[in-house]
Amino acid sequence: MFSFFRNRRRKRWLARQEPREWGEWLERNVWQYRHLDDRQAKKIHDFVCILYHEKEWAGGGKLVVTDEMRITIAGQAALLTLGFVKPYFFERLRTIIVYPKPFRARPESTDDLLLGKHSEALVDFSARSGESWQGGPIILAWNIVLKEGQSARCGRSLVAHEFAHHMDGLDGQTDGSPPITDYEFEKRWYRVTSQEHRRLLRFARSGSPTLLDHYGAENQAEFFAVATECFITRPHALAREHGELFSVLSRLFGQDPRQWIPAQLEKAVD
Repeated sequence: MFSFFRNRRRKRWLARQEPREWGEWLERNVWQYRHLDDRQAKKIHDFVCILYHEKEWAGGGKLVVTDEMRITIAGQAALLTLGFVKPYFFERLRTIIVYPKPFRARPESTDDLLLGKHSEALVDFSARSGESWQGGPIILAWNIVLKEGQSARCGRSLVAHEFAHHMDGLDGQTDGSPPITDYEFEKRWYRVTSQEHRRLLRFARSGSPTLLDHYGAENQAEFFAVATECFITRPHALAREHGELFSVLSRLFGQDPRQWIPAQLEKAVD
């Protein structure tokens, strides 16, 4: 019964004519959007519409969240869902909290986060650009989201990173293994990602440069999030240097971003 009313509500939202600014913001703040075909762009717009209306959007530290912020974040998150046959709108995610810039320390509660409060015992925590709490909100620093979304030169995606963490935790554990129903693929996923994580850890310990950010060496969960960033921003390089990893990510997300991200864009990555 709940899904019936939810789907009817979604159809009503999708039937409305969206504001002209939405397309302009997507064009400006989601660089991948500029390379999509009409069918893919339509999926992005539908996803954005649902997230815009369905999620609770809140500003951390008294930030006033604007429509441009909502559309930009939703548009970047939508890229992860382009290959899914069944529409997926992150149904278990209720709240997205936006900070103006990286924030320090883990707050004691969501209310503290919204008010910009932090425990004095935690003030020495390093600044962070985003977080994803299992069963809780996704938190993002707007200045990072905007910078990474406007140019392919960054080769990073905070939004993809944190939304990947959310997907990872859907089975109750944030451990680098999102829910997979195919047993054989699950075994392959674990083998490939475990090998690649250990490989990254060796390079990180020696200080050697790598395509994947060394932060992914921290644990399996961070490795999945970092790999997802690379998959959606630098797919050609990922496929070339980490073929098996690209293959399992491509199957997981049901897409090959090389088909719509021009290879020459990756040559300009900072």
